[in-house]
Amino acid sequence: MKKNLVCFFTFLFLLSACFSKNINFQVVQNVPGYKDDIQGQDQEQEEVFAVSSLFEQALSDFFFESGHIVSNSPVSIKKDSQSDAAELKRALADTVLGSMDVLVRLEIEYDENRGKTPGAMVLSAIRGVKWNNYSPKTGLVISSGSAVPEKNGQKENGETEVYKFASSVAAKISSTLNGLK
Repeated sequence: MKKNLVCFFTFLFLLSACFSKNINFQVVQNVPGYKDDIQGQDQEQEEVFAVSSLFEQALSDFFFESGHIVSNSPVSIKKDSQSDAAELKRALADTVLGSMDVLVRLEIEYDENRGKTPGAMVLSAIRGVKWNNYSPKTGLVISSGSAVPEKNGQKENGETEVYKFASSVAAKISSTLNGLK
């Protein structure tokens, strides 16, 4: 009886390993046209927003609960195309070193005024989200997608609404990954 039970659990473990993916993901924070109100000069946004951190947590939770092996690169703050390309190259290298199957790179585009309240959990500050799934071996995009928060979901505009939107984005990303491996 014990031998059958051990065989059964071993089978379940191996079955789940066959269908799981090793996913590395990175959240990119993009605040276009951020200006400092006091001096009117272009400023680099250096603080990771609370919403970006919550998106990172929601992606991690969703993929882990779906049975995938999950890793993440730190939240990246998009400053210009050159530094963004260098950050992508670094994230791809980390994905290869970690023997991961795919790099999911999710960019959150914020409203220009978002830089004034980096700690707020405000869904209405998000203009949209887009993602690219990269093959770590080739560095090429293998699938992509985008999402925009619903206007009716922005009424409550709190942490719960942000997490729900992030989870729905994670489900969409997961559906774009189904044909891989």
